Amino acid sequence: MPNARVDPFPRYRFVVEIEGITRAGFMSVSGLEEETEVREYREGGDNSTVRKLAGLNSFSPIVLEMGSTFDTELWDWRQAVKRNGAQGSRKPISVIQQDEAGKEVKRWQVFDAWPSKFTAPEFDASASDNAVESVEIQHEGLDLIVKR
Repeated sequence: MPNARVDPFPRYRFVVEIEGITRAGFMSVSGLEEETEVREYREGGDNSTVRKLAGLNSFSPIVLEMGSTFDTELWDWRQAVKRNGAQGSRKPISVIQQDEAGKEVKRWQVFDAWPSKFTAPEFDASASDNAVESVEIQHEGLDLIVKR
């Protein structure tokens, strides 16, 4: 069936794996982005157009949000970076997208990741929603594996 309907995968079915950290779950993941800098170049004698060349590749920080619990593994990872620098604290991360049945369909692999920022929950006595913590992750590469 070449024209079979294919529905998009839900955005709420995902798992985050961080080497050495067994966090139960995350509420959201954002920032899985990569970009190549565009450098403009004008050739001498050609006044009709500007050439566009590929420059350096860059990767946006990834933000992981989670409900505040007794778990301190991400905080501890951040503190290790603060004390010793990122070099000895880099870890691979996988963000795994699942279909409705919970089967892995895509895996974003993040290379040489380290936490650059930890945000504690905002406290408000008039609110009734859960306390949320976040960690900002820097990294040096992103790859995609599609599982069919």
